[in-house]
Amino acid sequence: MKIKIGTRGSKLALIQTETVCDKLRQAYPEHTFEIEIISTKGDVVQNRPLHEIGGSGLFVREIEQKLLQDEIQLGVHSMKDMPAVLPEGLVFAKAWPREDPRDALILRETPSLQELPQGAVIGTGSKRRAFQLLALRPDLRIVNLRGNVDTRLRKMEEQKLDGIVLAAAGLHRLGLQQRITQYLEPAQMIPSPTQGFLALECRRENTGLLQMLQAFSEENAETTAQAERAFLREIGADCHMPVGALCTPQNGAFRLDALYGREDGSRLARASVTGSDPQRLAAQAARRIRSQLAGTVCLVSGGPGDSELVTVKGLRQIREADCILYDRLSPAELPTLAKPQCEKIFVGKQNAHPSMRQDAINRLLIAKAMQYDKVVRLKGGDAYVFGRGGEEALALREAGVPFSVIPGVSSATAGLACAGIPITHRGIASGFHVLTAHGQTDALADIDFDALAKSRETCVFLMGLSKVGEITQRLLQAGMDGQTDAAVISCAATPRQRVCTADLQHLAKAVEAACLPSPALIVVGGVVRLRDKLNFFEKQPLFGKRCLVPKIGTRPAPLAQKLRACGAEVQEVTVGEIVQIPAALSAEKLQAVRWILFTSRNGIDAFFASLQAAGLDSRSLANTKIAVIGHSTGRHLRQYGLHPDLTAETANSSSLCQTLGRVLSLSDTVWYPKAAQADHSIRDVLAAFCHFEELPIYENRPVPPKEFDPTFAASCEAVFFTCASSAKRVLQALGHVPAAWGTQTTVVSIGPKCSAALRQCGVASILEADSASPDAMVKALLAQQKLQ
Repeated sequence: MKIKIGTRGSKLALIQTETVCDKLRQAYPEHTFEIEIISTKGDVVQNRPLHEIGGSGLFVREIEQKLLQDEIQLGVHSMKDMPAVLPEGLVFAKAWPREDPRDALILRETPSLQELPQGAVIGTGSKRRAFQLLALRPDLRIVNLRGNVDTRLRKMEEQKLDGIVLAAAGLHRLGLQQRITQYLEPAQMIPSPTQGFLALECRRENTGLLQMLQAFSEENAETTAQAERAFLREIGADCHMPVGALCTPQNGAFRLDALYGREDGSRLARASVTGSDPQRLAAQAARRIRSQLAGTVCLVSGGPGDSELVTVKGLRQIREADCILYDRLSPAELPTLAKPQCEKIFVGKQNAHPSMRQDAINRLLIAKAMQYDKVVRLKGGDAYVFGRGGEEALALREAGVPFSVIPGVSSATAGLACAGIPITHRGIASGFHVLTAHGQTDALADIDFDALAKSRETCVFLMGLSKVGEITQRLLQAGMDGQTDAAVISCAATPRQRVCTADLQHLAKAVEAACLPSPALIVVGGVVRLRDKLNFFEKQPLFGKRCLVPKIGTRPAPLAQKLRACGAEVQEVTVGEIVQIPAALSAEKLQAVRWILFTSRNGIDAFFASLQAAGLDSRSLANTKIAVIGHSTGRHLRQYGLHPDLTAETANSSSLCQTLGRVLSLSDTVWYPKAAQADHSIRDVLAAFCHFEELPIYENRPVPPKEFDPTFAASCEAVFFTCASSAKRVLQALGHVPAAWGTQTTVVSIGPKCSAALRQCGVASILEADSASPDAMVKALLAQQKLQ
């Protein structure tokens, strides 16, 4: 049989592969063994650190692809280069005896690490090595160094580095032991998991070759390799994290020394455990590491759909989170309230749609806790009411990750209330039952329908839309009166809420005819009769109206919040970002300024950022008066502890110029902090009354509207534009003015300049607010609604 062995082309890789090949040739002379050199990404890209180009698997993927295609039958690697999980269909042979696992220090002139001069420069491409070196000698300067052994030795000389760190195993195999200045013992530097082992990889189905390879294996070697690789999997490390592990026999058992650190090296943790089972050793070491390093995971209950039904405590956790994992049942607006640098991860959890499995979510929570100080798992309703929050909390506890839970408003109560159905009512229902309709499989949950049928309490079934017919049938069979009032509430507590009511025996047909979408609640009981009198939620003035709000920046738009308060379904789309332009301010310059003119909150923020950067504060404005374009801008100014001296009579630039022009004199210096791309209309008017200086202090830069839905934009009931740039960018993204705009869709403009931009883009029918404020825009739409 001809067996082709794949390997990288480096000198070390070839020596390792030739060693394997020689053993096989001697043991199995009846077979032919050939070596094929395969180039990998890790070999090609050598001018960047491993974690920047993909990290784990960089030196093996191309070889594994040829294995899977049976172009080669055996791959020989350094096991430390192997990802924690192999591709489906590939396996390792049991481990052969290990070469020296330690790291080795090669110094150019100095005899030891301790004797290196202050600030000595050491080269390595490994975060694990770098951070452990800095723990031993914080004064060292670490530089990135990659390439094969010969290349690194050459670069050390060419770049006059004081030293480099390499794996002792590689130096031994190359016959370069004499170059080693000092071995770094595990107490000083824990090596990479499985460093010193060869990985012999082949297809799982190739049992004959596996048997041939495993004739050279050694039991202790296999146990130690398993333990170290199990730790790598258990800790969930990736190429960005410094991770190390070394398993050694000890008194008839095994000792596993492990290391793990934060990506930036700010924190490193070690653990040592003993035992005989590799998997248990790995789990124990990982748990001890997490107990030292892990941040806190908070299970935040987001409420039933309305983002304002989250608790105050939950909202604070969201705003402070470094990472948020959320799913489709958590209110969509809540992740947008997090700080800009927060990582947001959608994990799905939607029936019949691709989503992350629960065990994968658990692992991700644990991994992110090792990466961040504050992780939020945002869930819909209450985390412990059929939300599998308990499973996530147990997984975190088992992994040694601190967690907390913030209870929330369950859809079982709030969803009914928003549909005008109190879950209890004196004289009708003195209690309630809340059940899930789904069991662990897709079948109906194991429910005591006989007990429910005899009860007078309200029955609420969650996650049961597909089971409506089965539930009603089982209740009727158990003896419940077919005339009992019942309802199904779809998308409860959201602007998409729809409610279908009927008696119990006709509910299933009514729901089928209504084509209600999930999620939905099923309610059975006399309290449903109160809906007609208590239905407040669907009476909101803009209930169910779909509104598009383009905005600048990622934070929730105040206009969107006001529309939601009126019951509207709002889609926000980011079309720009504010980038501040530092201004060279000084106390001397400010002494000469009589007035500062603000026309936006962005101008205020950018100005005070420059003021602070100059080492100044509001005391520098003691002799300066401030004018603002409107009351909204004035309120924002007060957040800096200042009150405007003048506010335009009407919130637009014409009124501001008229109002300010009455008090200016030719000797006055007026500063106008503005957007770099804004027009000069205010300057053109006021320059005749004073010495007017524009101060470009921020820029409104366009961004691709990633969350933009052209279908929604073309068919919604209202679209709101708060500035000319947003109008131009949205219409540019659409490519045309939708036919429905001006007829079915109301186009609302904040003021004359914005309206002019819309007309220039081809929008003919525009509803313009009487003042430049979100309140005025909402008021204009409400007034139009009353007329229709």
